[in-house]
Amino acid sequence: MYIHLGADVSIPFHTIVGIFDLDSIPESAADTLAFMVKAEKEAKLDLLHPDVPRSLIISLDRSYLSAVSAQTLRTRCSDYKHLNYED
Repeated sequence: MYIHLGADVSIPFHTIVGIFDLDSIPESAADTLAFMVKAEKEAKLDLLHPDVPRSLIISLDRSYLSAVSAQTLRTRCSDYKHLNYED
């Protein structure tokens, strides 16, 4: 199953490591900022929409900044977590 992250981007559900609400992360969170800076330098951070991002999605190989709320993305994931699948 694939999860739609916004801006015509969908990724396999099983590759998602974490979904984080950027509104709840303080601007002073140095480790989160350092992670995003490193991912951007390595060309592994995708900004999916020019609007202010609301969520950070970390997958096995990339990270994404999405305008879709973390709660909406978590709900989309929970719709599939009970399924058994092979990719």
